[in-house]
Amino acid sequence: MIEVTCAIIRNNNNEILIVQRGEKSDHPYKWEFPGGKTMLGESYEDCIVREIREELSVDITICFPLEPVEYNYGFKQIKLIPFVCNMPDKRLVLNEHKSYRWVKPDDLSGTDFSEADIPVAEQYLKTLRNHNK
Repeated sequence: MIEVTCAIIRNNNNEILIVQRGEKSDHPYKWEFPGGKTMLGESYEDCIVREIREELSVDITICFPLEPVEYNYGFKQIKLIPFVCNMPDKRLVLNEHKSYRWVKPDDLSGTDFSEADIPVAEQYLKTLRNHNK
């Protein structure tokens, strides 16, 4: 089981950052929440901050965690540990991904996500709905 963190990054317009994987990745052209594998002895929180700096050259503020998601791709099994984060509006540098988009929360449902990211998006939307009740 590979432990991987991901960030649901919100900007000042309450949009969510999604990034697209390249053609040579395990999941070509699929969209995902940015993040990456934990290093030995690293906390999940430290991992997501480090990964976002490495992948996007920006700093984030962790707001709260969501429930981890386990997914078996057949060739690898991951435990995806999501964090809802804020980022001030700032220019991103794509160091690993093909593209990025800022989307409204309602647009997450129609996104062609990597399979493990789908339940993370659903969980985030459910959290938003419960918060707005």
